[in-house]
Amino acid sequence: MTAGAPQLRGGARTEPVVRQVTEDLVLVEMGDRKVLAAARCPHRQGKLKFARVDGERLRITCPLHHSTFDLTDGARLSGPKCDTLRVVDALPDPPPGAAS
Repeated sequence: MTAGAPQLRGGARTEPVVRQVTEDLVLVEMGDRKVLAAARCPHRQGKLKFARVDGERLRITCPLHHSTFDLTDGARLSGPKCDTLRVVDALPDPPPGAAS
């Protein structure tokens, strides 16, 4: 479920976490950032509750065919051609230029 460098929270390292919140949505928690996104990859419906998350780059990678998506806008960054990932909400908003 996790990847990337651990983040610091209150002096302790925390790994990104993916939680299934409904049949259709997962909550991705990366330190103070939280993103609500589709629970299935738009390529072949891989279950994103088992995805790898890069909390520093705000990316999620499907465990099925390794499609990688930007968690700020859902854009496919790598992997097989498919639609964008539906990102429902992100809290707090990223600072300008933080997801580059």
